[in-house]
Amino acid sequence: MPDADLNAENKFYSINGEYISPDTQTRMNEYESWSKKLTVNAVGELFKKNNVDPKSIDRLITISCTGFFAPGLDYHIVNEFRIPKSVKRTNIGFMGCAASLIGFNSVLESMNSANNNGSIALLVSVELCSLHLQTEPTRDNILANMIFADGCAAALFSNGKSNSLKPKFKLLSTSSYLFDNSSTFMGWKIGNFGFEMSLSPELPKIILESAVPTLENILRENNIKKEDIKHWALHPGGRAILDALQKGLNLAEEQMHLSRKVLRNFGNMSSASILFVLKEIIDSQTVEPDEYCCAVAFGPGLTMEAALMKGI
Repeated sequence: MPDADLNAENKFYSINGEYISPDTQTRMNEYESWSKKLTVNAVGELFKKNNVDPKSIDRLITISCTGFFAPGLDYHIVNEFRIPKSVKRTNIGFMGCAASLIGFNSVLESMNSANNNGSIALLVSVELCSLHLQTEPTRDNILANMIFADGCAAALFSNGKSNSLKPKFKLLSTSSYLFDNSSTFMGWKIGNFGFEMSLSPELPKIILESAVPTLENILRENNIKKEDIKHWALHPGGRAILDALQKGLNLAEEQMHLSRKVLRNFGNMSSASILFVLKEIIDSQTVEPDEYCCAVAFGPGLTMEAALMKGI
């Protein structure tokens, strides 16, 4: 949360503990400052861990729905790490929790159309949900304040062999689906005092009754049986969301463990969450070659994004 430093300027809480509701501009100023810091840390660690030269990056995708400024994070990352000025940049904004998988789709399309087999893409997601804390005691505000959190994650993709980069998964395909008559199920609007969330209490039911069958159709279209999926990266949108997915897909608790772990330890970090779950799967060192992984996340209205991967 902001104002964690006792010596910092009080922007969100007064000295006596009373909450100060800052306007959207103040929140965006904080977003710009902190998103830059978090992004530099995440990308720097990623490059160091994988021994990747920033000059090898030819595709950059930045993702966020909790703040905006221009020139944006893409510009900042290029300058901070001296990524080539000719890098192709895409910003995916305001597409909610599913945005990182939309980024996967963008990566897959660019890799498939790349002229060279040594293309390396950098994808970065940063979300600062706590900047949009709301105090009016509505159901939507209370729920959003409880489950949404801050997070930043970065990932590297390559369509060829690299001396240093050793991918854990091969990205096979991505899928998108927009559900009919769903515009009121999940919303995220810009208000005068931050961004305002709306969440339908029917969301878990809709996921169980509509999203699960749609996901099963996506698997069939890719000639993959549900039972063939060894690893499930399910967006930890909340306990009820995960419960609905577990019930609908008939998954064992072991298959839900890592998604629940991310929710328990980090909360719902919007678009960054699915990257945290995938990291947990990779770090578990249980992924064997040719084992399937399915990543699933949901976005505003009700939209669903899915990505199918295979262990390398």
